[in-house]
Amino acid sequence: MLCGLGLTALLFAGICRLEQDRIVLTFTQRAHVRVFALSEGINNVIDSLRSVNQLYVSQPSVSREEFRRFVEPLTVRYPFVVGISYLRFVDDADRPAMEAALRQVLPGARITELHGNMLMPAARRPRYRVIEYVEPFAANAATLGLDTMFSGDEANRQRAYDTGQPAGSSLTPLAQLPETLSGMVVSMPVYRFGAPLGSVAERRAALVGETSVAIDPGAMVEHVLQPSGLPHTPQARGKRLQRVGLHVYADVPDIPRNLVYYTPPPELDQRAVPPPLSWLYPRPPAPLKVSIDVAGRPWHVVAEMDDAVGLSDHLASLSALVLGLVMTLLGAAWVRTLATRNRTIRDQVEERTAQLAEANRSLLLRDRAIESSTNTIMIVEAGPGNPIVYVNPAFEHQTGYTRDEVLGKSPRLLYRDDVGQAGAQTIRAAVREQRDGHAVLRNYRKDGTLFWVETYVSPVRDERGVVTHFVSVHYDITAMKAYETELHHQSTHDALTGLPNRQLLHERLHEAISRSMQDGHGLWVVSLDLDRFKFTNSRVGHRGGDRLLQIVADRLQEALPPGGALARLGGDEFALTLLPDPGARQPRPEQVQRLLAALAAPLVLDDKEQFISGSAGVAVCPDDGTDAAVLMERADIAMFRAKEMGGNNYQFYTSAMRERLGERVQMETAMRRALDRREFVLYYQPQVDIASGRIVAMEALVRWQHPEMGMVAPARFIPLAEETGMILPLGAWVLESACRQLVEWQREGRDYLRVAVNVSARQMAEQDFVQSVARVLDETGLDPASLELELTESAVMNDVEHAIEVMSDLKALGVKLAIDDFGTGYSSLAHLKRFAVDVLKIDQAFVRDLTIDPDDAAIVTTIIALAANLNLQVISEGVETLDQLSFLREHGCSQMQGYYFSRPVPATAIATVLEENEAQVVAGNGAPLGVGT
Repeated sequence: MLCGLGLTALLFAGICRLEQDRIVLTFTQRAHVRVFALSEGINNVIDSLRSVNQLYVSQPSVSREEFRRFVEPLTVRYPFVVGISYLRFVDDADRPAMEAALRQVLPGARITELHGNMLMPAARRPRYRVIEYVEPFAANAATLGLDTMFSGDEANRQRAYDTGQPAGSSLTPLAQLPETLSGMVVSMPVYRFGAPLGSVAERRAALVGETSVAIDPGAMVEHVLQPSGLPHTPQARGKRLQRVGLHVYADVPDIPRNLVYYTPPPELDQRAVPPPLSWLYPRPPAPLKVSIDVAGRPWHVVAEMDDAVGLSDHLASLSALVLGLVMTLLGAAWVRTLATRNRTIRDQVEERTAQLAEANRSLLLRDRAIESSTNTIMIVEAGPGNPIVYVNPAFEHQTGYTRDEVLGKSPRLLYRDDVGQAGAQTIRAAVREQRDGHAVLRNYRKDGTLFWVETYVSPVRDERGVVTHFVSVHYDITAMKAYETELHHQSTHDALTGLPNRQLLHERLHEAISRSMQDGHGLWVVSLDLDRFKFTNSRVGHRGGDRLLQIVADRLQEALPPGGALARLGGDEFALTLLPDPGARQPRPEQVQRLLAALAAPLVLDDKEQFISGSAGVAVCPDDGTDAAVLMERADIAMFRAKEMGGNNYQFYTSAMRERLGERVQMETAMRRALDRREFVLYYQPQVDIASGRIVAMEALVRWQHPEMGMVAPARFIPLAEETGMILPLGAWVLESACRQLVEWQREGRDYLRVAVNVSARQMAEQDFVQSVARVLDETGLDPASLELELTESAVMNDVEHAIEVMSDLKALGVKLAIDDFGTGYSSLAHLKRFAVDVLKIDQAFVRDLTIDPDDAAIVTTIIALAANLNLQVISEGVETLDQLSFLREHGCSQMQGYYFSRPVPATAIATVLEENEAQVVAGNGAPLGVGT
């Protein structure tokens, strides 16, 4: 009892701690969700001001009507916007003309200034910042012509003018809001169209005005949170985990005048823990304070919980306390009863043993006959527990137990924990009904080894016909059972991996579906296929492929969650069933992701490091069906969709996937005919030398001009070509066509041009790939130095040693080699120094945000520095803005390509692009300007 009470106390304390940690974690997560939603929503609102500002960036002048049409949807979309304005700087000499223009819009209008809450004619000053356009006009007509030059927050505005970024004001009274409310104004500078903006001095010189938006901050916060359901709506109040209140302060927190939004935590919607127990639980967590940036100004969000102790939050600990006390009392009573019962049974066994010993003396001859038998013979009493009173020597030999070890004990000791087997129930029924019985049983020797017996039980009656004993005869059939088990295993398991095959999987899946329907929980059927296994199998050979499949099976088996089932259906196809974790209703996506992660880990095969990944499709029972065949079919369809998306991912089945699968088959058929029908065309994207501004190379990009589907994007057909093997003839055609086109351009006098051609992993794996490149160079007459082959990191890292050998042979031909999309794969510096490459291409994923994302900027500068130290050339992809170009040029990137210079264009348009580039180079003295559209 003392142990039970101690364990109950420890269990209660542990569960109470876990409950409190869960409350704190849930509160923190909910608070951060609200802060994130608020920050994202406010940034979206400020981005709308950016869009208004872009109206002036995109054209030299904007009319009042154009301004009204552009901002009207924004005022409708954001009801908390009081007004959107365009303010222009006006010198005192231009004041009469400005006022005359304002009176054409609003009779009597003039340049005014705000004194308190009154609009007065503006005093004479050298310069004014006047509201020229304002919308909605009806609600803001009085502000037309208002001079805001001396309205306060000039330091913030000047920061905006110098940086070109939005700047928010402090809370300030707005004429459009009630006197009890304050608003804020967010401004962005407008520069003279086409003026250079590279420095602060240039931006100050080009400043002509600003765009601004006046906002009701409280309404803005309410509007941002409302679509996400984060405020305390009636539906949200019913959930215990929604007990979060918010204070939103502009600038310094905890000052009432800075509070722009407040929603208290909802009242407790459940029963509270009664007072005798509530003192056991700690108070709710302290308020959480988080800062967010609003147009350069810090806002502060304070999240808090109510201090009530909810009963449902602590049901587990209270239940553990009550259950522990009850179980302690019951356990103590049971132990006492058990001790008494054991003493009684021991006394009875001793008494009956003495009686049987006396009876056995009179049956000596019969005993000798029984003991000579080679089959196990056992005699038990017909009384409670059926204690053993006799076993022959064959029993000792077969079971390993001595006679003294089993006399007086129940025959169930031969079953051990396997008492629920059907044969044992049959024997117990025969004993209970005092009749003959026959069954096949699993018995266990003293050392724990299993053996099978065919058992016959017969009752023994006295002179009055009363059953006093039972005779049990056992025939050892272990060898026969082992043979049957082996035959059954071979018919239901895969010979290579030892996993269940399709037949056994369907049987187990039927059983799992029945159990899930009865228990009311979900079941996932997963179809998993290895990515590019045929390609890998061709590299490592069939024996290596078999070992690879065995490793994959072991990894999947280790990563399989408890209760799940794994089977190999054939080739590189596997299937799994996933069950939910204890207490859950559905499996978790993390279970599928864990399986894919187990496959993606590097493995060593024949002393070579290999990388493999898988694609998985998931069908959900009962949502996608309750028939095993239907679920498997739909999981396969989802798996094909995962392969279409590039592999190494998983997809859930949807009805649209069946139609998409039909489209995929149609596209595969059409693609096999496309080469013969000459539907593939090459587009070329220029690569520009930044120092001279001259186009020095062209990257060849394949496009598919389908007669019915139109221009098919590479993202739709390149992965399919990789999967089906069509990438080999397609890649050979691209290489030959690009080389022939470059020869034509060089004959026209452009000897300085190079051509870059992408090479897939399937091409590199071909044994004659280097010979095919040499053959193309020989047939076209192209100088090998003019050809640059772009290899992706994944293609190189699939088989590092093979890749190094191929690159070495290609370098021997004289061609240049580039690592494409550098930084997105998994190559290491140890490998990079062994690769015979000339160029590193920075992926556009890093270039896109390098001017605003410090992490991307750091990655790009590191790659440039790394290339410089390794004497490699660097080409940046995806350059689209002047800021990106300036950053890359300042950090030493020598060549670039992207939409800032030119989109990919057909070969027929390249001549025009080159002529425009040469003209711009001459006019700009080598400035790296855009070269076309």
